[in-house]
Amino acid sequence: MPPPVPPFSLPRPSYPPSYEHEYEDEWRYGRGRQRHYARDAAMRAYYDIWRRRYNEMPADPAQNYASQSHYTGVPADILRVEHVDFRPQENAKDHRTFQYELVQDFDRPSPVYRRGQAFHLSLVTREREFDCTRDHLYLNFYFGPQPSVPKRTRVVLPVTIQKEFTRTPQKWDVRIQAQEGNTLTLQVHIPATCQVGVWRCVVETATKNYPRNRTQYRAPEDVFVIFNPFSREDAVYLENEAQRTEYVMTESGKVYRGGSRNTQGRPWVFGQFDDCVLPAACLLLEMSGLTHTERGNPVKVAKALSSMIQASRRRRDHDDENWEGLLEPHYEDEYRGGQNPHLWTGSVKIIQEFLLNGATPVKYGHCWVMACLMTTVCRALGLPARPTTALTAAHETQETLTIDRYIDRFGDLIERGPGRDQPDSLWAFHTWCDVWMSRPDLPSGYSGWQTTDPSRAYHFKFSSGCGPSSTEAVKRGDVGFSQSTSAFFSALNTFVRYYYEDDESEWGYTPYMQHRLPVCRSVVTKAVGRHDDDGDADCEDVTKVYRDLERSEPERFTVFNACRGMRKDHVYFDYQDQGSYDVEFELQEPKQVSAGQSITVTLQVHNNTSETRTVQANISTRSFFYTGVLGTHLKRVTGQFTLAGGQKDTLTLKVDASEYQDRLVDMGFIKITATGHVSENKQSYIDEFDFQFEKPKLIIEVPECQVGQECTATFTFSNPLDVPLTDCFFSMEIGGAYRPRTIRVNREVRPRETFTYSQTFVPRKSGDHRLVASFSSHQLHDVTGSRKLTIRD
Repeated sequence: MPPPVPPFSLPRPSYPPSYEHEYEDEWRYGRGRQRHYARDAAMRAYYDIWRRRYNEMPADPAQNYASQSHYTGVPADILRVEHVDFRPQENAKDHRTFQYELVQDFDRPSPVYRRGQAFHLSLVTREREFDCTRDHLYLNFYFGPQPSVPKRTRVVLPVTIQKEFTRTPQKWDVRIQAQEGNTLTLQVHIPATCQVGVWRCVVETATKNYPRNRTQYRAPEDVFVIFNPFSREDAVYLENEAQRTEYVMTESGKVYRGGSRNTQGRPWVFGQFDDCVLPAACLLLEMSGLTHTERGNPVKVAKALSSMIQASRRRRDHDDENWEGLLEPHYEDEYRGGQNPHLWTGSVKIIQEFLLNGATPVKYGHCWVMACLMTTVCRALGLPARPTTALTAAHETQETLTIDRYIDRFGDLIERGPGRDQPDSLWAFHTWCDVWMSRPDLPSGYSGWQTTDPSRAYHFKFSSGCGPSSTEAVKRGDVGFSQSTSAFFSALNTFVRYYYEDDESEWGYTPYMQHRLPVCRSVVTKAVGRHDDDGDADCEDVTKVYRDLERSEPERFTVFNACRGMRKDHVYFDYQDQGSYDVEFELQEPKQVSAGQSITVTLQVHNNTSETRTVQANISTRSFFYTGVLGTHLKRVTGQFTLAGGQKDTLTLKVDASEYQDRLVDMGFIKITATGHVSENKQSYIDEFDFQFEKPKLIIEVPECQVGQECTATFTFSNPLDVPLTDCFFSMEIGGAYRPRTIRVNREVRPRETFTYSQTFVPRKSGDHRLVASFSSHQLHDVTGSRKLTIRD
């Protein structure tokens, strides 16, 4: 029998490049075509990829779609199926999938089931009722273009008189629950190892006298099967109820960014239940090339999804290279041809544009946007997931577990080294996505959170993504299980070595004797069950999950040498002991300062000896992107001290707003570098700190909201700068209740002005939701805010 294809008669070769959704019209003018536009685009994009990749392959003519509903020569009294009702909304309550908009669709609800559970369906026959002594009845479920019973991508379930399940829980099974006339109620059990994605159902009937002559009815609905973190039999089972709520069912949250002393949480709408997200997740799995037989393995699924978030070149044949993926990365200030990443308020709009543009990459995104997208598609497929941020992360590309930083004679960092050929970098922060699953493929103790990084390509030229790697393996430094584990271990534990220009050195540079290690000062994520709209009280430090903070220095080098394949006692490089020195230096990092205010940096110098010491010190400031790429110089100060025994002195640098506000790039980071040299004993010191200004918060005021009624939200913030804000844009969305939209503000925001903006909207769903908004301009990014709303029916 030919396996069915999705129920669309004609492919759609192209899609409109953009489409402005006026979603409130659904309520003003009734349920029209716009109600289903995004969903149709998602499903048709999925179908097009499926059809192009598989159904047009000439190798297997059995895959071609048969236009006949049954074959000729069947008996006249054969049982014919009129209709199959999957009862999606009724089953969704037991499967905890009622929040999916695909299920709630008023006209065409789609079934979304969690594996490891059973669901009910109603089968209606035409002329007569089902008679088990006379008829053969089979339920067939197909998955992928080449369904196979041995590969578990085709399931054949004979319907018998049995009232109970007879197969083991690891297999599909069916039983009759009730029969009333021509309506047969069946219960189908989905095993906890079932492949996730889109399944198709075909009902076959035959008579016992002529068992080979069968009719075939293809159900028009696609059946979505997803992971089940509520079932102990599933590999993604998460026991803690509060964590399941946070990491699977919650539609909004935060992603943390910034420096180690001024971390700020940015509200984000994950929107995993939106009607375009689950089809898009299935589409990404199709595009990844992951075989359908492997899609029941959460490790393989997470790896495939991670490889498809960031757009990258993928070689399809010997002559052609195509860019494929969900989001195109861009880390510079110029975002022409796409959207500023700071304007995204959630994942839904990105996924929607991806589908409406024919599954082409959306422009643009940063690592934290990709981590949130990965979280969204994982949660949509039932995988517990969260975005996690490392504050100060190493991107070490030469696999030495070291990063070399060079300082010129003026105390400034030399970008990419003296020869401009050093590819390693230090990021102010880096965000990835953690996914929860068991790891039977690894030794005991490595299950739980698995780290995936969709924004990096570590080992493959034509693909992106890294992981999943066990966080416990990363913590222990057990890099032998996976190449990506060494990449995560390196990002969190790499040593940083500093060198200064020295004419007396045989190669022109000498290592600093005293410095602090700035890599991975902490790892943070949103706390379970808490959401602080006014601050960051919901931030949780999870550094101990990723790093062994109690490991001694000799133990660290033992792990490092094991990672390099060296002997444990082998000294691979000279590392200066952070012991006692004649002169003590201390960089006093500035406290949180709002944009538009001056910052003060102080370097304290203390002579701990009884003898006189001559000290030269420098403080340098420079703008930079959070990826470590340096911008323009801001200000520098140099001091020379002659300190008697026990004497202290300070070197202070003050940077006024007029000296930085026109020179900052992107997220407004300032690199502070402090150096010191002692003439008498050649003691040298260096420290660096990543500083970010505190941005104003959007104050959101919304009166009572009711479904289908026009509401008005008012947004207010004060421009902290002494310059006008130009090229102003504003974005807002309400998770699950109002689709994302971006509006251009047709005026400048004057210096120090208190800016107020009002936007009307019509909520489409009742309940508790969170409104997230973002303002961005050429001079000031990341003015964000959120507020919890209760929408009445």
